[in-house]
Amino acid sequence: MAPTATTALTYLVTGASSGIGLELVRQLSSRGNRVFATVRSRVGTASGRDELSSVAEACEGADGGGGTVTVIEGVDVSKDGVIDRLRSCEELRGGTIDVLVLNAGGVNAISGAKGMGSLGGQSLAGVDSATMMDTYNLNCVGSLRVYRALAPQMRSPGGKVCIISTGMGSIGDNGSGGLYAYRCSKAAVNMMAKGMSVDLRDAGIAVVAANPGMVVTNFVKPELAEKMGGMSATVSCAGLIKIFDDLNMENTGKFMGVSRNKSPQEYAGGW
Repeated sequence: MAPTATTALTYLVTGASSGIGLELVRQLSSRGNRVFATVRSRVGTASGRDELSSVAEACEGADGGGGTVTVIEGVDVSKDGVIDRLRSCEELRGGTIDVLVLNAGGVNAISGAKGMGSLGGQSLAGVDSATMMDTYNLNCVGSLRVYRALAPQMRSPGGKVCIISTGMGSIGDNGSGGLYAYRCSKAAVNMMAKGMSVDLRDAGIAVVAANPGMVVTNFVKPELAEKMGGMSATVSCAGLIKIFDDLNMENTGKFMGVSRNKSPQEYAGGW
């Protein structure tokens, strides 16, 4: 029988050391799910702190009914070696993944060579080919690598692939230009999600691209995110999880979005 939103499920979340990934692990495990949290290192790139271990330890100390968090280190989605790393992982061997959440990204994917928040490094005049290719490799090809590594373990039928995108990947919603590497890489992510939803339909695996909205995390200067109306990771991730829960073969292939004051819905800017 296919799992439901109220059933304890097995999730795998990439990029779980901080920000949205960390909060997804916290909320998903608190609902009693089994969560595999993959990271390059437990120490977050942007935060410089290990916050994931305390989330995993809190699950271990929970009294009955709690979920579990298994941290898998050394998972660098920007390298082809991540495929062998995941396929040879003892913790994952033989198990079935109900929901795959492809969240991993990085500071450089947004900031380029000139530092966090710099528009010059990704402006039309300033962006270089290395920044374009590195960002595409991380945000788009990285998600493809992880899916291909774990495809044999996806529940079929009934599995779900949830790719964390952004409104900046929307062509229809681009009214400000700039941020070429980040925007182009995430537009490619959206196309990949749409293509996967078609190719995985016969296997009964549903796919969604999800925009978490403007979120106050360490990956964007908090004061800037707050000035732009950013929401907390707690609020954003609650909305993302609602998208995951509601995903099925009838709405596969959608581009969904989270906002602070509304229920998740199809992203208004479209693809």
